[in-house]
Amino acid sequence: MRIIMDTKSIDDYQRFLAIKGLPRYTLTGTTAEFPDEYAHVLGCKTRKKKDKEYTPPDWAFDYQGDIASLAIRKKKYSVFADCGLGKTPILLEFAQHVNAERGGRTPIVSPLMVVNQTVSEAMRFYGKSYPIRAIPASELAEWLKTGIGIGITNYEAITDDLPDSDLSGLILDESSMLKSHYGAWGMRLIAMGKGVEYKLALTGTPAPNDRIEYANHAVFMDAFPTVNAFLARFFVNRGQTSERWELKSHALAPFYRALSHWCIFLTNPGVYGWKDNCGTLPPIHIHNEQVPLTVAQREAFMDMHGSLFMNEAGGIGMRGKVARLGKGFHNGEKIDSNKTAYIKSLVESWPDESTIIWCKYNGEQDDIAVAFPGCGNVSGDTPVSERERIISEFKSGNIRVLVTKPKILGFGLNLQIATRHVFSGLQDSYEEFYQAVKRSNRYGSKRALNVHIPVTELEAPMVETVLSKASRVQRDTEEQEELFKKYNGENTYVTNWKKGKVAPL
Repeated sequence: MRIIMDTKSIDDYQRFLAIKGLPRYTLTGTTAEFPDEYAHVLGCKTRKKKDKEYTPPDWAFDYQGDIASLAIRKKKYSVFADCGLGKTPILLEFAQHVNAERGGRTPIVSPLMVVNQTVSEAMRFYGKSYPIRAIPASELAEWLKTGIGIGITNYEAITDDLPDSDLSGLILDESSMLKSHYGAWGMRLIAMGKGVEYKLALTGTPAPNDRIEYANHAVFMDAFPTVNAFLARFFVNRGQTSERWELKSHALAPFYRALSHWCIFLTNPGVYGWKDNCGTLPPIHIHNEQVPLTVAQREAFMDMHGSLFMNEAGGIGMRGKVARLGKGFHNGEKIDSNKTAYIKSLVESWPDESTIIWCKYNGEQDDIAVAFPGCGNVSGDTPVSERERIISEFKSGNIRVLVTKPKILGFGLNLQIATRHVFSGLQDSYEEFYQAVKRSNRYGSKRALNVHIPVTELEAPMVETVLSKASRVQRDTEEQEELFKKYNGENTYVTNWKKGKVAPL
């Protein structure tokens, strides 16, 4: 809607203030533009568009159906939902609606190892009639020119040489891949989405202390023209510090009000008035375990640091060197270490439980894989077909031990069969740790998950730094969800929805 205001009118001044409180608006001189859905706030009448009625499937949880309905009506929407809440049904419903409404082609972009999982989920929910197919990278260019229906491909397939294509929709699964503000995938996907009527992005909830993670999503959703425009509106640059971009002191309400137009943040459906359909998750038990240093490791650390003991995590360069040393690698050479033998003994103490061993470095992963003959070892060099075989065998229980890295299998996969996780070490990222753990601790899990972190005293300060973030992240996440509820609720989009009731707009 577009309105022209009279600068001499008190009523129009009140209208101007009301417009400034909308989630989305633009002001050019005395002309204001805002989405028709907010017209009622200003007492304006609009001609209602007759949308195609959407009815969620009976098997969907109430929040899944309502969010799918909202995303379809908004046409461009992001879903930041915690791991395991079931983003895939929302994705599939959105894609099916776009395909029925527009025809043409709607690509879904997903992490490599999640592609076939999503196809399987579509078959499970809808049967063979669901119009989806996996598109390998080698066939993507041709499909973008001539294909129809819903195609799902992986992020690695999104390259600069893909042809321009008339897309009906574009869906990003695990869209945290946009997190790097000027990363190659982010820029390519934003460019690919320009002019596309229906767009959906889904990922886990961003870290509350890193609100600028929303920036690329805002640009992808066409809510802002550039990342810099988003940052300039809400943030101030404090320079080269660990908290470089800081939310302006007066911008908290405008920030979340603006976000409420194009996204939702969900960790607990009950906060918004939905049912807790998922039940209570089994607990996660974290076990910090001490691995003795060898004489070789102690001497190497003394030479490197000039001290026998590690008192603090240190800078990024030091953390990397210490992490490798704790795993038995120093200056590119292998030295005596107890780490692999300790992990082997640990895993052998629960012979009837499926286990994922998470590594960080190639040499460390190779060493551990050798210690477990017959294990599933998924590295960056593992061919896709072999990865799929290993994961299938692990899910079926034929392979009991899976050795890999969080950056390879830590996002999107459902690996609930594992009741034990072993982290060879933790170095920097709490998000990476949390995402890896949530591969097995998901809604529908029946057994507690035991997470073991066997580290040397040199690595202990880094582990403490990562784990100390847990309680703060939980507290900040709950606060952020309450803010989303408040500013969505102001516009009656989310709060107090009833099962079967179409989301109001």
